Amino acid sequence: MANSPHRSASNPPALADLSGSLRQSNPNSASSLAATEDHAATWDVEVTSVDGAPSLPSTSDDAPWAKIVQDVLTPAYLQSLIQLLRDHSSLPELVTAQLFQHLLNVYKDKVEMVVQEQGIEAIDTSLPHFKVIANRKQNTKRLELVFDNDRIKTYLKNSLFEFFTHAGIWKEFAKVVGTNLVVWAIEDLENTLGPQAFRALSDHEIGQAISNRLGELDPSFLLERGEVLGQIHCQDIAKKIIEGFNLPQCSIQDLEKLLGLKQRPLFSTETNLEFDPIAVLPTSIPIASSIRAQLRPDLWQQNADQTAVFHYRSKSNPSNYIEHFITNPGDIEMLPWEAAEQIINKFGFDTVKLQLIFASRTMEEAEPWNNAFTLRASDIIQLLGWDKNHNTSLSEKRTSVASTAYALSCLLVKSVWVEGRGKRKVDASTPIGRMWDVLIDVHGQFDWVTGKIERPEEVYITVSPGLWTKHFLNRAGSRAKEALHQFGYLARDILKIDPYHNEMALRLAIQLTLDSRIRVRNQHPYDYRVGSLLEEVLIKAEIDRATQDKYKARDLKNRWNSALKLLMSLGWQIEFDPETYPDWLRPDSQCSQTRRLA
Repeated sequence: MANSPHRSASNPPALADLSGSLRQSNPNSASSLAATEDHAATWDVEVTSVDGAPSLPSTSDDAPWAKIVQDVLTPAYLQSLIQLLRDHSSLPELVTAQLFQHLLNVYKDKVEMVVQEQGIEAIDTSLPHFKVIANRKQNTKRLELVFDNDRIKTYLKNSLFEFFTHAGIWKEFAKVVGTNLVVWAIEDLENTLGPQAFRALSDHEIGQAISNRLGELDPSFLLERGEVLGQIHCQDIAKKIIEGFNLPQCSIQDLEKLLGLKQRPLFSTETNLEFDPIAVLPTSIPIASSIRAQLRPDLWQQNADQTAVFHYRSKSNPSNYIEHFITNPGDIEMLPWEAAEQIINKFGFDTVKLQLIFASRTMEEAEPWNNAFTLRASDIIQLLGWDKNHNTSLSEKRTSVASTAYALSCLLVKSVWVEGRGKRKVDASTPIGRMWDVLIDVHGQFDWVTGKIERPEEVYITVSPGLWTKHFLNRAGSRAKEALHQFGYLARDILKIDPYHNEMALRLAIQLTLDSRIRVRNQHPYDYRVGSLLEEVLIKAEIDRATQDKYKARDLKNRWNSALKLLMSLGWQIEFDPETYPDWLRPDSQCSQTRRLA
């Protein structure tokens, strides 16, 4: 590059011309912040030298300086500077202090406004930072806010750690610091060589000299420069972050998430999931039909009104029926087929197992239709045996539990079911309503980039059975909560059966659990036909292939025997009829005779 006749170290380019821009998004959501090009906002900041003297504006003649800065601040150098600043810079603390004061003031104002307009009762005063002061003589109450400032600041700082990386703030701040260092090195080089010798150098020689000079600097000097610039720019960074949150539209709950004020539910509201080896399970028709709807997504149909529906009709009385629909959580407006299909595809063994847990826990309540209970995802993980799977992290498993609970919350039930005969007929018809009302409360570090808690430290799932519970567990089960005189036993071990290796065993266990109802004055074992059970747990096409192909029949027989052996190892008592189930057909038979399964 040719020497520039106007080169002068006292006239370096402005930072906005050299280091790019600091960008952050302006999201639509009040509680999310993400770096996107569509909403990028440029932060133009002026270079300030260490002695406080501002640099002069750049001119068109400063293009060589921009090339020198670009050559010196190589990707490798910037990466090392980013790492140094990320590990040692106080920029997050400086921005945290700005955010802390502003967000807290906004939160206080919003709380005060709600109290004035709606009263203290509109505030969730169970949160630890609220203190209600009652004056009995004057019959008044007032609300005090007592914050743990250190904990809030720590929470904000931890949130900023991920945000700084995703939003590119560390990269752009490193460019700010690096450009300032280049300006300093140019001035230092000119002072060392003298103006005349400095002007005699080529751009390449200047760039090489600056690179060597920066490479010799002590890290403490680099950090000192970073601290000075951090003090200057922290308010601008905090301001841009705050603008991205659109705080006027934030609710009190949104601000509580941003500040990390929301604590886990009180311990007394949580439910211990130490299941007994055998737990009581309602086997009423809504439970059985909804499980079938989850295990057989192929049986869902598209209605004339374009909604998704699952039909279940009584074989003995066609006027009795159950229908299931899909809706969004929080309402009962049925989703169109395209949207509902996404939820239906989430159904499967995981949702069935979780529903079995919900149902068994429901039976512990004196009045299930009036009560709710709260479960921890960590307890559910252990109960399902997921803790033995080391391929995914604990936070990912908690997220999976939350996703499974969400799918269940979208399931509606419409039932018209009448049981009983003569004068004692029991009318158990129900309107359309939710199978389960589910509140998913995720706790952990809030990610300002995605607007979510990506790695939950815990997930609390509060469950309230839907309207079907009152009708099917109230009058018909008033004496023993038999659910229309029908309840079964849930073997805890079936929840841990791995569907990927023992799908047949799990399908059989679920079917037998729902079908083995202990009725009044009837505690005898039940007789089953192999063909009938297979029709309940497998799709018809699979059975047809086995009846037409001897190899498919052999595979099905092996799966059947493997399932029976697993169930027996878990304590299930299975007796084989000697006349219809000869020895050579039974698991582990040593007989060599084989026949095609029919």
